[in-house]
Amino acid sequence: MKKNSGSIARRYGTALYECAIDAAKNSDELSFEKFADTVRELLAIFDKKVLSHFKSPILTIEEKNALLELVLDKIYAKSNKLPAEIKDFLKLMIENDRFSELPIVLNNFLIKADNYIGVARATLVSANNLSDTGREEFSQALSSVLKKKIVLETKIDETLRSGFIIKVGNTNVDASLRSRLLNLKESLS
Repeated sequence: MKKNSGSIARRYGTALYECAIDAAKNSDELSFEKFADTVRELLAIFDKKVLSHFKSPILTIEEKNALLELVLDKIYAKSNKLPAEIKDFLKLMIENDRFSELPIVLNNFLIKADNYIGVARATLVSANNLSDTGREEFSQALSSVLKKKIVLETKIDETLRSGFIIKVGNTNVDASLRSRLLNLKESLS
């Protein structure tokens, strides 16, 4: 990764975000949410293995663009739901030799997109599997506190013993027995 890639990735993510807003305003068929969903799909498609093909110094810009066309045609040929703005954006990243930073750029865009549509993504780690009712209660409680729609991902970590950990953005709330026992151990030492 290049020096200053984080700030550059943020700028590219912001540019894509502004492009999405403009595209949604100027189109009857494309909503901001559909644009964001397509970006989420691209983030899953362009993993390390696929990106490694675009990093080759042997390939010219034209060859990388042809490879991009091939990948996108394989995925979106039948549905034809890839917005032209996204395709142009990806080509621009190739031309500017920034395609290796695509995952960071797309993640930056998705953070801004979630904020724009009023969504917060949360991860709930618990010792046991939660019922649908339990997940819904957690989701509603978080929603009332954050004043946003919650997309809740659940994970199981049996080492917690009981309780839970909630992660929303950079905020963690640890209400697990494991952390309580560790705190008690520290206070007794």
